[in-house]
Amino acid sequence: MSSPSRQHPRRKRRVYHPPPQFWDKLTKLWLTKSALRENNRRILSLSSSRTFFTKSYTFAPDFLRSCPATCLQEIRRLSRCGGPDLSDLRHHPLPPDFIQYSVVPTSSDLRRPNTISTQTSIGNTTVYDPHFENHLLQNGIYMPLFRYPDGSRPPKAKNLAQIRRRMQAPRPSSALPESTTLDQEYEDFLELNHDAADKQAVITEVLAVLEGKHRARSQVAGGHPFRNMAPLTDGTLASAKPDLYHGARPNQLAPAIQEQLHNQIRPSNQSNRPVAPNIFIEAKGHHGTRRAATRQACYDGALGARAMHSLRLFGGVGDSGYDDKAYTIMLTYRAGTLRIYTTHPTRSRSPDRPTDYVMTQIGHYSLISSPESYREGRDAYRNSRDLAKEYRDEIIRQANKRCAGLYDKLTSRGRR
Repeated sequence: MSSPSRQHPRRKRRVYHPPPQFWDKLTKLWLTKSALRENNRRILSLSSSRTFFTKSYTFAPDFLRSCPATCLQEIRRLSRCGGPDLSDLRHHPLPPDFIQYSVVPTSSDLRRPNTISTQTSIGNTTVYDPHFENHLLQNGIYMPLFRYPDGSRPPKAKNLAQIRRRMQAPRPSSALPESTTLDQEYEDFLELNHDAADKQAVITEVLAVLEGKHRARSQVAGGHPFRNMAPLTDGTLASAKPDLYHGARPNQLAPAIQEQLHNQIRPSNQSNRPVAPNIFIEAKGHHGTRRAATRQACYDGALGARAMHSLRLFGGVGDSGYDDKAYTIMLTYRAGTLRIYTTHPTRSRSPDRPTDYVMTQIGHYSLISSPESYREGRDAYRNSRDLAKEYRDEIIRQANKRCAGLYDKLTSRGRR
């Protein structure tokens, strides 16, 4: 029997690192771990393609001791005048064969292989840092309160007022017979929130309470990468990996729709996972950051909005599918605070892409302030989930109807 004090070493998580083209297209760089990692990668890449020289070097004191008197006089004279004028070398590019070698590399350096890969499938986690946000912005995926260069904002979704009303609507289960029942539920939630220090505990404990015991005819999944979905940008981002998401059962959609839109609406090729997701939940532990959760939700929401947009476009829509309404909802939870967002597609201003995705914050709840604030946040969570399902079901129903109409037209033509 092993000693109770003996612990197995935890497996180190590998961090996704974007390929070089991701960094080359950024308009701004921040001093982050990922930027330093890319800098090191490029230095290693340069050094691995060059030959190191084992030339010996002479330190300045040794050189000066061996100099003749005339040489020392020339050095002193030049020093008194400030040294040589190097102003012409300012901003001059390094020669292509330049190698920095102030120290002869050790044998271990020479033996060390360049193990840093530029593939986009490294590891399971993505660094949601400012560079990630900058990349989204450059590709028309906008965080809340974004402004165009001319100072204007993207158009808001036309149904924001309707979504807010539904979020704030009382639920039948909220009419508790005794106030102590809500107080006890609130106290239990406070304890859960306090004890859920890491992200996984928040997902399994806290979010489970907010989800409740619903029996909606939808599927819930999470914690796996959306590898089947086509890239939103240029393919340099890691696959999205929401903590939780809700979608439709695969048999809700006509097979022809699933076949044609498979990389727009199917996060995974596994048949038991949801399709056409349009509500996403991102959670953080006590040490997680709100900004990272918002960036993740922005990425998730754009994928969900694209899925709803693709379904609305299936079979032909007269207005090209841009009705300026939001059918995708994202929620983030961190340290007792629930934030709710929407994302909707809009026609892009850029000639390089047809569609932009606009994220808007529509709710902010502190679930640990009081029993009443807890109930408001809990109900807003469940109302958002139910509303997203209503949107999703109606969009699927309309797409199935158009698909059946197309099939009828094809069969009728074949009979002629």
